[in-house]
Amino acid sequence: MSKRVLAVLLLALSLGACESRSPRVAYTSPGWYLERTRPILVMGPEIFAGPFTYEQCEGKRLELDPATAQRLLCMKELTRPGPDGPF
Repeated sequence: MSKRVLAVLLLALSLGACESRSPRVAYTSPGWYLERTRPILVMGPEIFAGPFTYEQCEGKRLELDPATAQRLLCMKELTRPGPDGPF
């Protein structure tokens, strides 16, 4: 049983060390951000890159493959996004 508890703790620590794209971490200053909304609104949007000008943001979005690019939005964030993102 102690091996199982140790394994769960190790897994929790390793997942906690993963890079986060949450608005609390990824937002640095006002501007256009490349982000994807999440179906579970409690987590907020997932920010991939930014801040940009609008043209830079759209250029960055179009560099990705088309299937990914259609799921991402360029959103102008003046303050740190809340849990419900642009809605």
